[in-house]
This record gives sequence, C-alpha cells and structure tokens, in this order.
Amino acid sequence: MPARVRLPNMKSVLTGAADYLLKQGLAAEQKRAGLAVASIKLSFGRLEYLERTGTGSDAPVAILMLHGATADRSAWLRMARHMGRQYTLVIPDLPGHGHSDAASDYSIGAQAARIKELLCQLTVGRVHVIANSMGGAIALHLAATWPALVRSLTLISAAGVEAGPSWLQEHVARTGANPMLDIEAGADYRAMLRIGMAAPPYIPGPMLGALARGFAGRRDINRRIVDDILRDLDQSEKLAGIRAPSLIIWGSDDKVLSVANAALLQQRLANSKTVVLDGIGHVAMVEAPRKVARLCMAFLGSAPTTPRA
Repeated sequence: MPARVRLPNMKSVLTGAADYLLKQGLAAEQKRAGLAVASIKLSFGRLEYLERTGTGSDAPVAILMLHGATADRSAWLRMARHMGRQYTLVIPDLPGHGHSDAASDYSIGAQAARIKELLCQLTVGRVHVIANSMGGAIALHLAATWPALVRSLTLISAAGVEAGPSWLQEHVARTGANPMLDIEAGADYRAMLRIGMAAPPYIPGPMLGALARGFAGRRDINRRIVDDILRDLDQSEKLAGIRAPSLIIWGSDDKVLSVANAALLQQRLANSKTVVLDGIGHVAMVEAPRKVARLCMAFLGSAPTTPRA
C-alpha cells in the first residue's frame, strides 16, 4: 500500500505567498527610490533606517523623514522617488515601529531626544525635517528644543496642536472604539485605510490579509505607543520659539486630524505657510507622492537659511 502523502495546508500556502509578495513589493519600491537599509546602535537599542546619499556636493544637505504612529518608513517610499538626488535622505523606523527595537518610553519628548541622538551620531549636520502626524509633533519638539539641528520643517497633517476634534476623535469619544488600532482582519484594515485616505488604492484580498496580520501582531505595542504620545502630544507652548522656515501641508479630507489645525499651526509658527490639498486625507505623501514632493522641493529651494541657535 503506498504511503499516504501529506498535502500542504492551502490556507497557510496562500498566507505565506501573500506575505512574500508584500515583502517583495516593498523591496521593489525601496529599490526604485534608490534607498538602502542601514542600522545604528542608539541608547535605547538598534534603530533601522533607509538612506540615500546626496550627489553634487562634498557635504550634501540631509532630509530627515519622520512617519506617524503605528506606521513605518515605508510610508515615504513613493514620495522619496521624486525627491531631488542632491539631498541625502534619512528615513528611520522610529523606535517600536517597523524593524527598529522597542523602547521603554514613546512620549514625544523621549522620541525627539532619540532623533537628536541619531542626527549627532550620523553627523549629517543641520537637516530639513519632513514629518507626518506623530512625526510632526516630534519635529516640532526637536526644532524648539534643539534649533541648531533643524534647517526647516515640512509638516504634513502634523500632530502637536488642536483647533478642534477630527472625525476620528469624535468617533472614538462616541463609541470607545478606535478603528485605526482595532485591526483583526482584512476588512478592518480596509476600513482603516478609508479613514486615513480620501481615496485608498485597491489592494487584493490576500495582500490585504497580509497587511492586517502584520498590524494585528503589533496590537499591544501600538496601544502603548498611542498611550505614551498622548502624555505630551500638545506642543503648542513650544511653537513661539521655533524660527525654522515651515511649510504646512494638509489634506482637505483628513479624518484623523482636523484640517482646522493647519490654520492654528500657521498662526503659531512665525515663519510658515500653508498648502491645503483638495481631495486628500491624512497621509498626503502616500496619496499624492509626486505632488507633495514637488511642494517640498520648491519649499526647500526657496527656504531662507535660519541662523544657528
């Protein structure tokens, strides 16, 4: 009698294939942007980041790109393709995100201190900072506390000030549920995308499932990060001391942080201007990467140099 052949579980095969395709897709985006993986040992542990060395100068100016809470460096991949090659790019997975080690404290002040440590170790000099959401609050804290490190700020739907509640904040207050954190399956992930973006792209079911599994596996640390940043998310008292030229970019359809915050942020930042993008949500660099890159490049090319503090 022939031996019984044990067939592989098709669900696990499909799951593995989707995870592999997702990983390969991100690797392809990274390659197209000319980015390489690097890591560095900081006081909290190992931080992994993407880098691209600028051309055309012995000491090219660096751009630091900071993602939002529960996101990672991949949020910047498509926009990075359109950023000028004369700039050095540094795109970290913030501690507790992506491939970087976890930390004991995710408050805005603690995260800004780690960015200071990163910049000092990399010896990249004063940087232009482009930041989204939580990353925006970190950038504001960095510019206010260590102004000699920051050439300019580009703040994309930045946290740190609040003129009024957003759709998401009202939903959480009303229901007690946070659809940006409560991810169990592909449908939950799709719902999260519909909140974060005005017009999210189509993602095939298996790929959506792979994304949901990755997010669900980070449930505990994501909640810890969100709890920690709420302790000092409000950076409004620090804004008056910021002199770095600042570009504020907001999506008109942002459900995560109210577009009304853009006007308040411009009012509080002495050297700032605002661009509101119609039909765009919370992650403009993902939804309109070419347009946002053009805005950033024009701003960086025209931003006056601020004196060292």
